[in-house]
Amino acid sequence: MDRPRRTVNTIWGVVLVSVFCWASSALSQEFPSRPITLVVQFAPGTSTDIVARKLAEEVSKTLGQPIVVVNKAGGGGTVGVAEMLRSQPDGYTIGCVNMPVLAIMPHMQEVPYDPLKDIAHLGVVQPYEYGLYVKGDAPWNTIKELVEYSKKHPGEIIYGTPGVGTTNHLIMARIARNENIKLKHVAYKGDGELIPAVLGGHVHAAVGSPSAVVPQVKAGTLKLLVVTSKDRWSYLPEVPTILQSGYNFYQTSFLSLGAPAATPEPVRIKIENAFRKALQDPKIIAEAEEKLFAKLNYMSGQEYAKYIEEQYAYYKSFLKEEGITK
Repeated sequence: MDRPRRTVNTIWGVVLVSVFCWASSALSQEFPSRPITLVVQFAPGTSTDIVARKLAEEVSKTLGQPIVVVNKAGGGGTVGVAEMLRSQPDGYTIGCVNMPVLAIMPHMQEVPYDPLKDIAHLGVVQPYEYGLYVKGDAPWNTIKELVEYSKKHPGEIIYGTPGVGTTNHLIMARIARNENIKLKHVAYKGDGELIPAVLGGHVHAAVGSPSAVVPQVKAGTLKLLVVTSKDRWSYLPEVPTILQSGYNFYQTSFLSLGAPAATPEPVRIKIENAFRKALQDPKIIAEAEEKLFAKLNYMSGQEYAKYIEEQYAYYKSFLKEEGITK
């Protein structure tokens, strides 16, 4: 009597698998049938926003539906990421994700998501690069001069970043710790707020991205003291790196794309393939570097998920060693 029952169960198992495969294939083929929302976790005018809008325009052509960019700034990027992860996992809401909101901030503050379980990674868009800048007529021309001034005027220098725990913030925290100086930190929503704050004299310095900073530096309204990446910027080759300025570290980050973890695999793959096509297009790569001062560099979602796990573990120890967390 057991044999017929097993046979029936086996048949039903095959049927269910076949139905699932058919449904997944059908879902992938019909997706997308309406516009997709791309949540950008920083304010309009930031490097993330500028690059995201350009990619949205290009990927819309591949997917055959508009990709509508919505800005949800705040919390160093955590507000926008949380907004995206609360959406329906159907592929119609995706989001930009900065590496710190997954690997750094969860060690420093409560975040409304599990950084290792709640997100389906769609791939890396670009590595973030940063530069420490001041107003064009500021009295400091090098990071050494800014540090020396800070030592003589403890607590007077105010700097701005997109928020506590962001790479921008860690850069300044590490400099202050290495130099044993006191600096005041003020959080803003991104480059779009930081640059006017520096120009208006509300803060003395800030750490920003090339796409926002380079045009201002070329115009003479801002002055770049140092870049915090490993290599100099090709668009401002005269500015030294932080390593060349006597420090034993450099700091970079990544911009990636994500969706809620429960997003169907065929839909996730279709979105990732569309963005990969754009990110590997030589014309788009060249245009991004020439016009946006942004270096596009694709990495698969699967590769990036492993990287985030490694960085999460790394920063858990790093932040304690630096005295930033207990």
